[in-house]
Amino acid sequence: MSKWYDGSCSECGATVRIHEDWDSSRVRCQSCKERNEADKYYVSCAECGTQILARHSWSHPPRFCQSCKERNEADKYYVSCAECGTQILARHSWSHPPRLCQSCKAKNEADKYFVSCEKCGTQVLARHSWSHPPRFCQSCKAKNEADKYLASCVKCGAKIPARHSWSNPPKLCQSCRAKNEADKYFVSCEKCGAQIPARHSWNHPPKYCDSCKRDFAPKSSSCSHCGKSFTISTGIQISCIENNWQLPKRCEACRELFSHKPFKTAKESDILGNTVFRTYNSVGDLIGESRDETGIFGDKRRVHTSRQGEITGISRERTDILNNPYRETSGKNGDVKSTSRKYKDWLGNEYTESTGGSSGTKHQTRTKTSWDGTKYRETE
Repeated sequence: MSKWYDGSCSECGATVRIHEDWDSSRVRCQSCKERNEADKYYVSCAECGTQILARHSWSHPPRFCQSCKERNEADKYYVSCAECGTQILARHSWSHPPRLCQSCKAKNEADKYFVSCEKCGTQVLARHSWSHPPRFCQSCKAKNEADKYLASCVKCGAKIPARHSWSNPPKLCQSCRAKNEADKYFVSCEKCGAQIPARHSWNHPPKYCDSCKRDFAPKSSSCSHCGKSFTISTGIQISCIENNWQLPKRCEACRELFSHKPFKTAKESDILGNTVFRTYNSVGDLIGESRDETGIFGDKRRVHTSRQGEITGISRERTDILNNPYRETSGKNGDVKSTSRKYKDWLGNEYTESTGGSSGTKHQTRTKTSWDGTKYRETE
C-alpha cells in the first residue's frame, strides 16, 4: 500500500502531502498551482501559426513552435566577413547571405559620402577611402560610353579613341603625333626674320612668313613682249625690292628667250615678199619681227612685234636740241622704252648704242657678215 508523507511546495515552501510515487521536486501547493494556471496563455508560432504555451511572467515569450525552432536551427550556418574574416550567422534560405559583419558595416557606413556628377549634378555615392572618387553618375557614364568610338590614324591606320560629340576628332595616334612633333623646327623669314614653323620632311621649307606673303601676295602682270599674263611671285617681289630692281616685265618663257645672247637681226622677206627684220637669240629661237611702216600722218616708223604677233614697241627717228639724230622706241602706252644713237669706235667702225629697255642697261649693235655673205645686226 502506497504511503503519503508531508513535504514542501517546490515554489513557496508550504507543507503539502506528497505520495511516494510522485516527483517530489515538482510538487506545488494548491495556491501555487492556481497562480501557475493563471500565468499561462498561448501565442501563435511566427512561421506556421501553431499555438504555443507562454506565460505572462516571461519577459521574452516564445516566437516559434518546437518544430519551427528545429527547422530554423538546421537552416543556420556561418560565413566569414569579406573584410575582417569574423564569423557571421547566415541561413541557407537567404538568397543574399551577409558579406560583412556588423563592425565592418558600421565602418562602411562611416566611409560613405556623396559627390555631385560633373555633368548633371546628380548626387553620386563615394567613399573617403577611394583614391579616385567617381566624377559621373551612372546615367552620364552610360552616355559617355555611347559617345565613344574608334577613329583611324590618317598616317598609320591605328585605332584612336574618339567621341561623336567632338567637333575636331583626332587625326593622328600618339605615336604619329610624337613623330610630327619631332619633325617640327623653325626657320627665319628671309624678309623680316620672323620665325616660321617648318618640317624636316619638307623638301622645300617656307621662305616667307604669312605676314610677308600677305604684303607681297603674288600678282598678275601682262608680259611686255608676248602679252600673255604671268604671275610675279612673293619671292621675286621681295628680291626686287631688296635689290632696288624693277619688277619683271616679261613672262618666264620670254625671259628664257631673251637670256640667250647675243641677238642677231637679219633682213628677210615674208611670204608676200615684204621686207621684215627678224631677231633671233643665240640658239636660233625667233624673238620678234620689225617692219617699216608709214603712219596716217606720213611719219616713218618701225613697228616691233613678238613672235606671237603682239606689238612690243614703235621706233621713230628723232633729233635732240643740238639737232643730232637718234632713234626713240615707245611702248604701246606711249612711254619711251629706249633710245639709240650711232657712234664709231676707234677703228672707225660704226655701231649703234641703245639705252633703256627692260634692264635699263646699254647695248651695242654692230653689222656683221655671216659665212655665206649675208649681213646681219648683232646686239651684245
